[in-house]
Amino acid sequence: MKIKLCVSLLLAMLIISCGQPKPKEIEQEPVSEEELIAQYAEPENLSEYAKTLVVPTMEHLIPVDSNSFYCATLLFAWDEVRKIVGSTLSIPEKYRDLRLLNASTSFRDVLKPTEYKASGEIQGDYIFARAEFEKSLPFACQLQTYKNKLTFDRQKVDAFGVKGEDGDEMTNVVEILYYKNDNNFIIKLIPIEKEHEIVLFKTGKTYQTMAEMSSAVDSLIKLGQKEQTVQSKKWKYQFRVDDEVIVPVIDFDISATFGKIIGNVFSSNSLEYKILQAWQRTAFKLNEKGAELVSQSEIICSLGVDIDEDKIAPKKMIFDKPFYVMLRRTDAPNPYFCLHVVNAELLVKE
Repeated sequence: MKIKLCVSLLLAMLIISCGQPKPKEIEQEPVSEEELIAQYAEPENLSEYAKTLVVPTMEHLIPVDSNSFYCATLLFAWDEVRKIVGSTLSIPEKYRDLRLLNASTSFRDVLKPTEYKASGEIQGDYIFARAEFEKSLPFACQLQTYKNKLTFDRQKVDAFGVKGEDGDEMTNVVEILYYKNDNNFIIKLIPIEKEHEIVLFKTGKTYQTMAEMSSAVDSLIKLGQKEQTVQSKKWKYQFRVDDEVIVPVIDFDISATFGKIIGNVFSSNSLEYKILQAWQRTAFKLNEKGAELVSQSEIICSLGVDIDEDKIAPKKMIFDKPFYVMLRRTDAPNPYFCLHVVNAELLVKE
C-alpha cells in the first residue's frame, strides 16, 4: 500500500468592475453569488475534528492546545489568482488572514514544477484557481508495527518504529539529526526518494507559527552537525543496539473552507475582487510503510575528554507527547507540509 499525501484546493474569486470594463473569456448567463457558491460547493468535514485546525500559511498563528497543519496548495492557488490579476493587490488592514496569505513566500520552491499542478482561468465574471499534488514516500523496507506499545494523550494508539537490534536495513531508514534527551530530539525518516525527507521533532517547547518551528529545527540540525564532530557527543547520533524509535500512526483526510478569508475584498487597478470560496483538502498517512525547535543556543564543548560508553543510557525516542512532522525536499528551505500533533484525534486508535 502506498502512503499518499493528497491535497487539492479550489479558490474562486468574484470580479466586480469599478470604473472600467473587464474582459470576459466565456459568454454565459449571469448567476448570483449564492448560485455560484452552491454550484461549486466542495465537501467539508473539518467540523468532525474539534481538536484540529488548518492554517493557510506557515506564518499564521497555531494553537497550543490543538493539532494544526499547513499545506502549500492554498498558496499555490492564490499565486495563480495574482498571475491573472497581473498587478499589485491592495488589501484592507482588517483582512489580516488574507494579508498574511498574500505576503507569504514560504511556498516558493518547496516542490519542483513537475511535482504539482496549478492553474487559473477567467470564466465570465469570475476567476477560478486550482492547485493539487500527490506525493508517495515509501521506505525501502517496512518498519516494525506495535500494539499496546504507545499511549498518546491518555489513549492507546497504533505505532511503528525500529529498535537498534532490528538490523541495518531498518535502522538505515532513521537518521538522528539532533539529540539532547528523550524529550528533545529530531529524527529524519528516509524514503526511497532521497530528494524528500520526513522530519519529526519532539520538544516541550511551543512555537507561535510553523515558520518559527521550521527555523528552530534548522538551527538545531546545524547544532547537531557540529556536535557530531565532537568525539564525546558522537554517541548521540549513532543508532545503537539498545536505542529505539516509536512513532504513532497518523491517518486523516480533512477538507475545510477558510471562513476568515471567504468574503474578503481586495482591489487592483481600480477593479475590486471578492473571494467567494477558499477550500482545501489534505489527506495524510504516516505508518510503517512510509509517508518538526527555537534555538536554545546550548553548546557543550568537551573536546579531548573521553566518554565512558558503559554509562551511556539507551536513547528512547518515543513520540508519546506533542510533536511536529514536516515533509520537505532536501534542497528546499521550507516544507510543503507541516503537522503539529497535540492530541490523539488524528492518530489511529487501537
